[in-house]
Amino acid sequence: MKLNRILTLLALAALFGFIAWGNKNLDPFLWQVLNFGAIYAIAAVGYTVINGVTGQFSLGPHGFMLLGAYLVTLLVLPLDQKQITWLFQPLVPPFSEFTLPYSGFILALIGAGVLAALSSIIVGIPALRALRGDYLAIATFGFGEILFVLAVNLIPLTNGAMGITGIPKYTNLWWSIGALVILTYAAIRIKNSSFGRALRAIKEDELAAQSMGINVFWMKLVAFIFSAFCAGVAGGLYPTLVGSVSPDPFRFFMTFYLLIIIVLGGLGSITGAVVMGFVFAALFEGLRFLDTAFVPGMRMVFFSVMLMLVMLFFRRGLFGESEFTWDWILGFFRRRRA
Repeated sequence: MKLNRILTLLALAALFGFIAWGNKNLDPFLWQVLNFGAIYAIAAVGYTVINGVTGQFSLGPHGFMLLGAYLVTLLVLPLDQKQITWLFQPLVPPFSEFTLPYSGFILALIGAGVLAALSSIIVGIPALRALRGDYLAIATFGFGEILFVLAVNLIPLTNGAMGITGIPKYTNLWWSIGALVILTYAAIRIKNSSFGRALRAIKEDELAAQSMGINVFWMKLVAFIFSAFCAGVAGGLYPTLVGSVSPDPFRFFMTFYLLIIIVLGGLGSITGAVVMGFVFAALFEGLRFLDTAFVPGMRMVFFSVMLMLVMLFFRRGLFGESEFTWDWILGFFRRRRA
């Protein structure tokens, strides 16, 4: 146990050293891919808790990411840019009266997570109490689509389909990977706690878990709230990375991306979701030539075929339900030495 803690501290020190070096010296394309990978991984970590650990088929994280993205945008967008963007219909107060400086970015991210969590309570209380399986998936998908439609039509708040530009690019490796480390640690602690064991019991058999005295509805709701919080934070990091936001990136395709990540990483593995978040971001950017060399949308065909093959021949994904541990690495080297 002591050796594991030492290795963890050394790994964190190496990670933070890499971030300090990479923010200034890394190739811009690779820097962008790493930030996107961290954003996907943050949303996938929360999605794994509700889908993989708890076994509740939710299809609404794109809606929670949309809420986080727009809240952070409205909080950090400069006042002069707000006046230019909302030229024909003024921005609604209080967002038209203030803007947060860079030092307040962390408050904006926390606010994005909290807003997404509160919205998950609104949809989660009726949906998780009465629905499960495909019906729950349809209900959460519908909620995400409602938020998308509202983002397109609430022009005084979101500027509609025209989107918002001129967003300060606050997101960097410190913010994205730092948030990923914190939320991954929280998710692993949840999974390995008595609460997490109750969630896995619900996944295996809800009726049996309820007969053992587990408050099934409350457990599912808390997991759903945590998942939404992660999605809100990931959504908040997105516009401050690319410098603009519109409803388009938060269509159902975003949820489909997260499904690919958690299935390939292992449905139920937190560390598998993290690894595949970065792998997916690298493939998504690296295969961009498919959309230009062939038919637009060929990248999605590639990922769809990959998902089908995994479901047919490699259903456990990269890690299955297991997690990366130092014991696994040390055991591997011991076996090689033997």
